[in-house]
Amino acid sequence: MNKKSKEKIIVVLGPTAAGKSALAVYIAKNFNGEIISADSRQIYKGLDIASNKITKREKQGIPHHLLDIIKPNQVYSLYNWQHDAFTKIKKILKNKKLPLIAGGTGLYISSILQNYDLNPQEPKLRPCLYDFIIFGLAPDRAKLYHKINQRVDRMLQDGSIAEVKKIYKKYKDKKLVSLSGIGYRQIIEYLDKKISLNEAIEKIKRDSRHYAKRQMTWFRRMEKQGIKIHWNKNKVQVKKLLKTFLDQ
Repeated sequence: MNKKSKEKIIVVLGPTAAGKSALAVYIAKNFNGEIISADSRQIYKGLDIASNKITKREKQGIPHHLLDIIKPNQVYSLYNWQHDAFTKIKKILKNKKLPLIAGGTGLYISSILQNYDLNPQEPKLRPCLYDFIIFGLAPDRAKLYHKINQRVDRMLQDGSIAEVKKIYKKYKDKKLVSLSGIGYRQIIEYLDKKISLNEAIEKIKRDSRHYAKRQMTWFRRMEKQGIKIHWNKNKVQVKKLLKTFLDQ
């Protein structure tokens, strides 16, 4: 490797239900990669269904990092995630594999790409430590909202109410950050008999749509800051762009 060149990482981002996990696994399988999750809800052990955590079958044997790393009642800050992500990137590169960051938590992703200095006295942005290429998934609004609604219905069928009930009963604290996420706080309202199940379901779908809008706002802001995102590329285009990027 040229001494002046930086080591390379790949990023897959997009709003909830866009299909990021499947694309990330596809890239990792074809380019000897390992995936680092950039999802602030999937860090919690036991919060699987409502957070839509990738399953063992969906991973297809690809190593995934920063999933299931803390208990629901533990505190985990942006500083913690950034530190752990940088550590994983270094380890993956040391093993001669390709780090791939995938998720929808824009703050996590930006903390790596813009190398946030999280000194509480004087937080600032710094040049990225790596060369990177970003693939973004953003289905048209009607299609995305349909996928969100389908996902919520599937989560309920898969047992999300029982999952939330189990965690809520164990920790008895609805103020936990882990239980404030979409799909958890609405079910807790239902369990507390504050709203009906139908109301909880509609609130989950509505709040998921609003969250998708906020995610896209964050990613568009990244672009305004000069960060290039390759949107909605098919697999052939992704392969071609990656080969060019990795050969540079």
